[in-house]
Amino acid sequence: MRRLIFLSVVLASACTGRAPIPPIEVRDAWARPADSAGTTAAYFVIVNHETAPVTLSTESSPIAESVALHETMEMSGMVHMLPLDAPQAIAPGDSLILKGGSKHLMVSGLKRRLAAGDSLPLVLNFSDGRVVHAAAVIRAP
Repeated sequence: MRRLIFLSVVLASACTGRAPIPPIEVRDAWARPADSAGTTAAYFVIVNHETAPVTLSTESSPIAESVALHETMEMSGMVHMLPLDAPQAIAPGDSLILKGGSKHLMVSGLKRRLAAGDSLPLVLNFSDGRVVHAAAVIRAP
């Protein structure tokens, strides 16, 4: 009986045409256009569908020299971008939101130009050893 129920659920999922939700999901990834050897910012949402916290520990891209999490902050009436050196924990069912004027990825030393319609490959490493690959669509803000 259990096997029949399991197969029914699998078949129903297959018939909907929807892919299963991954345990760690990257949504709405986009980045700004940039010249070769330049710098861009990437924005997206990481959703933790797990029942335990997950921790984003490092970020990279195969087409950039460096990728680092930054936060935009206002201090003494001036806006500054500061690197966030601490890993970012995401509680179960919660999200890490990267957006303009807040936390975002700074992608530096690009190996090629990024124009509208291109994509920026990103590699997100989590402290438990999981690696999530994402692609940020290049578009003007």
